Amino acid sequence: MSTRGWESATLADVVARTVVPARSKYRNVKVTIDGITFDSRREAAYWQGLKARERNGEITDLQRQVIFPLCCPFEDRAVMVSSYVADFVYYEHGKRHVVDAKGHRDKVYKLKRKWLRSQDGVTIEEV
Repeated sequence: MSTRGWESATLADVVARTVVPARSKYRNVKVTIDGITFDSRREAAYWQGLKARERNGEITDLQRQVIFPLCCPFEDRAVMVSSYVADFVYYEHGKRHVVDAKGHRDKVYKLKRKWLRSQDGVTIEEV
């Protein structure tokens, strides 16, 4: 039986054997604000600043988690190979801003950043 050996266990024994959740790879802490879950405190804080700027009329059309397809030419057409998900996209004075709240720039992100720039001319602003 799976409880064999636990007959004389105390609360301290159980607490000592409790599994501690693993840390995230880059030590970010998920944060929930206004019912929206963000991957990091940096991302959540930047969102709050952008929301304030949108309320003041400084920026327009604020969006989260915007998907940009990354395509590769194949014969006579383009095939979507991957995608890049931007943290925020907004417009300021008619210019589109694509923003990513980055703490660590890994190899996959660097590749997608270059790919998006060469494919669509989109420059990602990192905060």
